[in-house]
Amino acid sequence: MLKKLTIVGAIIAGAIAAVMIMERGKESGKFAVSICKVIEHDALNAVVSGIMDSMGEEDVQYTVDTCQGNPAVASQIISKFIGKKSDVIVAVGTTPAQIAFNHARKGETKLVFSSVTNPDSISPNLLGANTTGVSNFVPLSPQLKLFTEIQPNLRKLGIIYNTGESNSVDIVEKLKQVVGEHNLELVEQGIQKASDIPQAVEALLAKGADAVFISNDNLALANIPLIVRLCNKVPVYVSDTDQVQKGCVAALGPNQYNIGIQTGRMIKKILYGADINTIEIEYPSSTELHINKTKAKEIGLNIPQEIVSRAVKTY
Repeated sequence: MLKKLTIVGAIIAGAIAAVMIMERGKESGKFAVSICKVIEHDALNAVVSGIMDSMGEEDVQYTVDTCQGNPAVASQIISKFIGKKSDVIVAVGTTPAQIAFNHARKGETKLVFSSVTNPDSISPNLLGANTTGVSNFVPLSPQLKLFTEIQPNLRKLGIIYNTGESNSVDIVEKLKQVVGEHNLELVEQGIQKASDIPQAVEALLAKGADAVFISNDNLALANIPLIVRLCNKVPVYVSDTDQVQKGCVAALGPNQYNIGIQTGRMIKKILYGADINTIEIEYPSSTELHINKTKAKEIGLNIPQEIVSRAVKTY
């Protein structure tokens, strides 16, 4: 009888384990973490690297896909992740986060977003909706102060942004509220696709922009080398430190890899039992100054040594 009970117990335990494995979406029993990036560029790749390095691979199977900024493609990818019973869906960027949220709020998955500038653009009601994450937003005023320190004659600041990306629209509205504090005029130029960029740069230069600022706009960030080339002698500033080496003059922004580390720690808590609805949204814990001295010299800018000495990285 004891032997039979032992066998029955083993069968029950095995069945429970099998169910847990199925729920994790992989026969090996590893947690299934599915990541959807909004677009391909260095900053978002750094976020994904940070997530993976933070969590490791021993207990996790990763799936990584990119929707190229297309909501229809994002919907297909997220549906695929739901179908494979992902333990956590990670949305890197706003578009996939908005799509995944529609499933998370119905209890179909757990959503952790990363590198989303304005979490409210996902939904103003994230509380209790199986959603949390890490924003990449840092205050705009210190960035503008830096630009005017580097370029004292800066008066007209141009900005290129994707009118279809709600984060970018929100940034423009925030900039309008603070440019006056730095004696700056904001010159806007919206785009909807990469092929709009040459005309957008031309329009900004025609309006007398003294510099161009790209702030957390994924479409523009994915095309930074083109923007830098078209701007010619006009400085390009960014909020994304990873882009400085590509010819931008400076950036005062978060370390995207560290945002990934923050996100990975959050995911790990959830996988090992923490209630996602009790985990608060996080923001970058610090900013870094990156400067491209070579580019500055090339376009005739002399960056004061006092500013250079504050840089975490120079090129």
